[in-house]
Amino acid sequence: MREISRVAVLGSGVMGSAIAAHLANCGIPSLMLDIVPPGLSGADKSDKAKRNYLAQASKDALLKAKPSPVYRKSYLDLIEVGNFEDDLPRIADCDWIVEVVKEDLDIKKKVFAAVAKHRSPGSVVTSNTSGILLRSMVEPMDDDMRAHFFGTHFFNPPRYLKLLEFIPGPDTLPEVVDGMGAFAENVLGKGVVRAKDTPDFIANRILTFACQYILKVFRDYALTIEDVDALTGPNIGHARSATFRTLDLVGVDTYLHVIGNVYNGCPNDEQRDLFAPPDCLVRMVDQGLLGEKSGSGFFQKTEARDEKGKRVILSLDLDTMEYTPQEKKRFDCIGAARGADSLEAKVRAMHTGEDEGSKFVWAHFANMAVYAANRIPEIADDIVSIDHAVKWGFAWEIGIFETWDALGVEYVCDRMKADGLEAPPIAQALLDAGYDSFYRTEAGRRQYFDLASKGYLDVPQNPRAFALARVKQAGGVVEENEGASLVDLGDGIVCVEFHTKMNAIDADLLAMMQAGVNLVNEGRFAGMVVANQGDHFSAGANLFLILGEIMQENWAGVEQAAQVFQQVNMAMRFCKGPVVAAPHHYTFGGGIELTQHAARVVVAGETYGGLVEAGVGVIPAGGGSKEMLRRALAYVPDNVPEGDPFPYVRRAFETIGMAKVSTSGAELIELGYLSDNDVVCVNFDHQISRAKAVCLGLIQAGYEPPRPARLVALGEPARAAFRSGVYQMQRGGYASEHDALIAEHIARVLTGGDRMPGTAMSEQDVLDLEREAFCSLCGTEKTQARIQHMLAEGKPLRN
Repeated sequence: MREISRVAVLGSGVMGSAIAAHLANCGIPSLMLDIVPPGLSGADKSDKAKRNYLAQASKDALLKAKPSPVYRKSYLDLIEVGNFEDDLPRIADCDWIVEVVKEDLDIKKKVFAAVAKHRSPGSVVTSNTSGILLRSMVEPMDDDMRAHFFGTHFFNPPRYLKLLEFIPGPDTLPEVVDGMGAFAENVLGKGVVRAKDTPDFIANRILTFACQYILKVFRDYALTIEDVDALTGPNIGHARSATFRTLDLVGVDTYLHVIGNVYNGCPNDEQRDLFAPPDCLVRMVDQGLLGEKSGSGFFQKTEARDEKGKRVILSLDLDTMEYTPQEKKRFDCIGAARGADSLEAKVRAMHTGEDEGSKFVWAHFANMAVYAANRIPEIADDIVSIDHAVKWGFAWEIGIFETWDALGVEYVCDRMKADGLEAPPIAQALLDAGYDSFYRTEAGRRQYFDLASKGYLDVPQNPRAFALARVKQAGGVVEENEGASLVDLGDGIVCVEFHTKMNAIDADLLAMMQAGVNLVNEGRFAGMVVANQGDHFSAGANLFLILGEIMQENWAGVEQAAQVFQQVNMAMRFCKGPVVAAPHHYTFGGGIELTQHAARVVVAGETYGGLVEAGVGVIPAGGGSKEMLRRALAYVPDNVPEGDPFPYVRRAFETIGMAKVSTSGAELIELGYLSDNDVVCVNFDHQISRAKAVCLGLIQAGYEPPRPARLVALGEPARAAFRSGVYQMQRGGYASEHDALIAEHIARVLTGGDRMPGTAMSEQDVLDLEREAFCSLCGTEKTQARIQHMLAEGKPLRN
């Protein structure tokens, strides 16, 4: 892996500043430069603020951008700003120089000529171009710079989209690309795909064809743009933004530029005419309907609200160029897909139905699949690169050739021929060789069909990536039930994997967690990892089961459910071997609580979590309130006589009471849910192997379980202060009467119940207070209404 300790980002526009922000997420300092504002060139160089205005304004804008490009706002301190006239010599101190200026070849050449004068030999130089050929940029470069130059096409926003296309130049050293690839994957968390030096590279080349085909034919099926988005989004394993919403996000003017790259740069493309700018898009640009950035594109938000309080969104009629109310059409294929029990079954339902929606989906896929397959080896050497590019670049769940496998290669080819489409060479070669799928698993290794060799090759795998599914296929399951599995990760580490719906915590899941702890305590394993690779780590406790106990007025059952959860969490906390949790994406309520009882946490960079129990009318009662108190009191300085714990406990009170949710894994630490000793893992594919490594490291360091915490009650004075703050929120209209009741219970738990100030407490004392508060709130009508509303609507009720 190449060592990169400082990066120069040349250009501070939307993309340049977002790249600098993601570098900061990963702990890499950068120097972000832009031009001196017009009119100031040659002016007093001592007025750096004015001369750096453009770069500084871009950095300031990162604080307001949504979704946030940074894990924590403080990380922006790693971005230093400057300007090209004064600060370009400073790139000599940078290991990587990434150019992110306007997509204009002449401007890029001028930038590279200036870079050539100041860069240090051996430093890597890349262009973040989205389609300009690399070979056209190298003219100003000397031999060393050419050897260290290639293209890096980040996808926007860089924090959230995994794809990073590498495009080697004509003279790029292979070891430079290899070293930067390892850095991009292991440090920046990227999925690197190597593309050929062709217009729009891989992902954009395929997506633009798919969009152009849709624009050409969708009205032939009597579809509206909202129909198309309903048919080409999650129902076929693609992103929620589907087709036209994606174009709005990209920008219609930008999209026209991207298709122009292919139309002008690929004269031999068999589908070149399809890339001609559609008249409707030209009219949209002429009228300023550019999409998200102009406020109107294919869709337009209005100030009106529907019966549920949501803003009304209109859709564009491309014939009249007028906005009209959206009409939700029923499609049989979508209904069938909703009843499917797997992504593959959903894909089959969408592509093989008899209604017009399914016929459109099939035609879209068939033509896109033929086009993508015919691009081998023009834009990429293998199907893996194409599938990774569309999945990582556009947040698809399933790639083109994976979809082909799900439908059946022979079925697809036969149906293509019936439609007058010619099966592409790679598909025909696969069938001629007697195979029936583009991908297969052999001896635990995933393999793909290779056109050049007419056989299967192993899918390249970063050694840090870890797939629980493959370990289980290879016989790694130790024990399992309907809620979870125990999986042997090797080297004496066992993993508890959840597989309930939304990984909600139920009795089966807790039983398997306890079984894992028992295996470690018995010496059969040295440590345990709590992890899964589902869409989300855990939505928290199973509210449906809790509501069932409430409706039956089985209060003993309600209390027992909380008590069992507490006991399992405490068993993890005091397990003889280390337990390492690996939360990711949605980690709510009980998901946070079980994580807090691990010895260490390896949290995914993209983790959105918090103790959200107040939103459903209860308090954290699986040990979460206790953990927030324990962690708060741990901040009180031991070396300060009579250190006041109140400010620290107040922070915990506010975090629980306001149900604060993080926007990243790093912010979970900042909010106090996790510890500064915990680890943020940027690459989700590496999270389990990282958690295992942390677990092994603790074992090697001689891990011993912690001693029980000694806690102290703050008593009624602190509780009165909390009560006063809540009263002010009620007066301001920020808290309801029931919110105040919940807050009173939180305050009672955090201050020790009826104990006098300064009274010592055990962890069990606080757990008992948690359960008491939880059960009391479950007995109220408003809490029951909140739980019912969450189950029915998927969002909190404020009552």
